[in-house]
Amino acid sequence: MTDTINPQRRALLRKAFSASTLALVAGSGLILPQRLLAHWPSDAFTAEAVEDAILAIMGQAEIATTKTLKFTTGKPPKKTVSGDSVAVQIDSELDNIERIAILVENNPYPLVMSLDLISAVKLPFKTRIKIAKDSSVIAVARADGVLYKTERFVSVVIGGDA
Repeated sequence: MTDTINPQRRALLRKAFSASTLALVAGSGLILPQRLLAHWPSDAFTAEAVEDAILAIMGQAEIATTKTLKFTTGKPPKKTVSGDSVAVQIDSELDNIERIAILVENNPYPLVMSLDLISAVKLPFKTRIKIAKDSSVIAVARADGVLYKTERFVSVVIGGDA
């Protein structure tokens, strides 16, 4: 008998044991992805009209347009070369903002993102979004039961296949 240790055999056994344990746990129902994921408002993200998406994500409320919700898109602000990655910044002096949503009117599904805020979060909020073609980019904020909406038209030279 020889006392040589085959490291490849040990690695293979370790991986097989790990895979079988994971399969056993997943098969037993202890790991259920739908229970682990956050709430996903599928009706809002699959809405094909801007108004339907706003209603689904923000709920019924009075819409007020105001200058207190500042909105910047892209560089330069009203025209972007590629729709694959358009810079968006939302700033506001509103108090008690509960939720912010960004929508793109001419995308197949207008709702791009929704963000629930807590009082510790401070604006400005910056992100990048996809825009399929020339379109209005709409920002909606809900604060104290009132919806504040602002929009900006963005011209896209090369569309992002949204």
